[in-house]
Amino acid sequence: MKRTHQSMAVCCLVSVLMSATVLADQARAQTQVGVPDSLTLFDFEEGFELQSIYTHDAKASLVDEKGSRKLVVKTGMRSGAPGVTIKRPQGSWDLNPYFHVKMDITNAGEHPAEIIFKVGNPEDGMEAWQMEIRFGLAPGQTKTVADDIATTPWRFSEPLELLAMRAAPGQAKTDLSAIDQVKITINYPENEHKLVIDNIRATNPVRWVDPEGFLPFVDRFGQYKHAHWPGKTLSVDDLRQQAIEEDHELAANPGPGNFNRYGGWKDGPQLEATGHFRAEKYNGVWWLVDPDGRLFWSHGVGVVHPGTATTGITDREDYFEWLPEKNTPYGSFYSKAGPAAHGYYKTLAERETYNFTASNLYQKYGENWKQYFDQTAHTRLRSWGMNTLGVASDRQLCAAGITPYTETVWVRGTRKIEASEGYWGKFHDVFDPGFREQVKRALSDRQHAVDDPWCIGFFIENELSWGAEGSLAMAALASPADQPAKREFLRDLEAKYKKIDALNEVWKTSHASWDALLASTETPDKNKAWDDLRVFYQKIVETYFSTMRAELKAVAPDIMYLGCRLAWANNDTVVRTAAQYTDVISMNKYQFNVTDVGLPEGVDKPIIIGEFHFGALDRGALHVGIREAFSQAHRGELYTEYVESALLNPYIIGTHWFQYAEQPPTGRGDGENYNVGIVDLADKPFPELVKHVMEVGYRMYHFRSFAAENDQIIQPRKPAEPNALQEDEDAHTRSN
Repeated sequence: MKRTHQSMAVCCLVSVLMSATVLADQARAQTQVGVPDSLTLFDFEEGFELQSIYTHDAKASLVDEKGSRKLVVKTGMRSGAPGVTIKRPQGSWDLNPYFHVKMDITNAGEHPAEIIFKVGNPEDGMEAWQMEIRFGLAPGQTKTVADDIATTPWRFSEPLELLAMRAAPGQAKTDLSAIDQVKITINYPENEHKLVIDNIRATNPVRWVDPEGFLPFVDRFGQYKHAHWPGKTLSVDDLRQQAIEEDHELAANPGPGNFNRYGGWKDGPQLEATGHFRAEKYNGVWWLVDPDGRLFWSHGVGVVHPGTATTGITDREDYFEWLPEKNTPYGSFYSKAGPAAHGYYKTLAERETYNFTASNLYQKYGENWKQYFDQTAHTRLRSWGMNTLGVASDRQLCAAGITPYTETVWVRGTRKIEASEGYWGKFHDVFDPGFREQVKRALSDRQHAVDDPWCIGFFIENELSWGAEGSLAMAALASPADQPAKREFLRDLEAKYKKIDALNEVWKTSHASWDALLASTETPDKNKAWDDLRVFYQKIVETYFSTMRAELKAVAPDIMYLGCRLAWANNDTVVRTAAQYTDVISMNKYQFNVTDVGLPEGVDKPIIIGEFHFGALDRGALHVGIREAFSQAHRGELYTEYVESALLNPYIIGTHWFQYAEQPPTGRGDGENYNVGIVDLADKPFPELVKHVMEVGYRMYHFRSFAAENDQIIQPRKPAEPNALQEDEDAHTRSN
């Protein structure tokens, strides 16, 4: 990259200063004296007893192999998380001196396995997630896997509390002073598996660092201050020079020659042109068809928006080396926000934020920064071989008529089923009269998209917590008497059983009357009430999807309903019902590939992947996100593997990366501070990732078409029919 002499001088000076800082840190850092390099937790040798193992839909045994005893685990398919918990018989370990817990594991079965390795058992759900790693293991493959139990290989020698971040430097991920178990499970298996496990140990003693001088740790561009990496923005001149150089690169690479104006396959077959996007099966595989009648595969990215590095500054002002005065041009990048969904800012009614994305764009482009942001985003996507603005992208950007987009609708203000639970909140009470009105109100704010040929379709909501089969029906029963869903359920039950004694006979309950059942918040035995729970659960799911479809089609009959972006594992009822009412089933799939993403037996519907990503820690990020890569180059390799697996899947009609720009190291409102961007905090693309995005995008039409014509499409295995009465994930039974 070319730089001016002034820029090079600044870079050299900053590099020297940062090198001095690193040396000072190293001088202050020391490994705790007397800590061994490794601490054995479980080695399964003489003295280890099977009574220390708790199984869940699994069998455990010990075998001698080459003079060493190892643990063999055979898992079933009844559960969404079959496996073992291995507990220390007495006492616990203090793992504060260590950075990793490692284990050696072999997939001794015939099928690829998606495995979760979790250290400890934190009660806090976010801490529990932070204490686990997820990885794939091919048949016959052996790995040594390492679960980070601290956020960095070093820890502060004195407490320094850093607020509102999913991963903060120098911190343990949970209380490490009393760890007494590890857990190994298979994630929603479609086959039985056999694992061989050995040598579970704590390793890599942490370095202890004096916290003096650590604050502030964020520079004027919102970047992590105490590290250097290739391409880091070191000055305003860097920002402006990068813009000049990128303009030349984009001009030299205007995009695939076989894209038409929408990004559809210009050289492909000509189908009926309807003036709107639709989904259609062609040559045995699902595709989108663009308004001009050309095959279209949605290669996109979500949250293309100039506010992705908006971060809270309330109670954290000393984290930042530069927060500008509010009476300057930078004052417009301050704002107020309400409570967050999760984390520290959930506890505050209001917080002040600063938008480092917009601030950096202003420094880069001047007063017309938003115009340049829009222009550059459209140009980048086309140059990269992308053709879709995904979820929650900037409305003005979408309305430009340059890049196709998905509209996103959030339904707010509904009454919820009080006893329901979910990561993003409780579930809607779809029987409340206000539910349909709130759906209409949400759609009324999207009039710009209802007849726009550039709009691919509507996502309505995101990652709802459907729970296991029957769970929402059970939650309705556990809710207060004035809950509309509960009253609806009891009307159905009374119509079926007529008399309360008849219900009591089946459920083995003793309710004195229907009114007594309405007043009660006790729930029945799931097994005994299962038939009724299942039927009402189905009614909730069907009412939800049918209402959404009816209200969308009432205002936008030609626009596709793309569903609600199903996440985690979704049960058979939800997927089948979604297929009945949506035009396209949307799923957020944070996996290494989507080869086996399919649909239940008898369901044939297109699928769009609404979110996926991979993150690494080599460019100043503090958290990898949901799926880990080892480096920026590895992020690109994983991108290629993922999207190519989608192109070879007959159901999948597109993949949308989450998200366009990097999250700030100090976290968005709920604390997420992931390395998820295609561009960094200073609006510089990650070149290693972009290289792979382009390679896939420029050849995706020929790749998918050739595979379809030459019988190379990979049919996903049909998901196993779930056992609706399976045990809860944490209900372990002791091995014999």
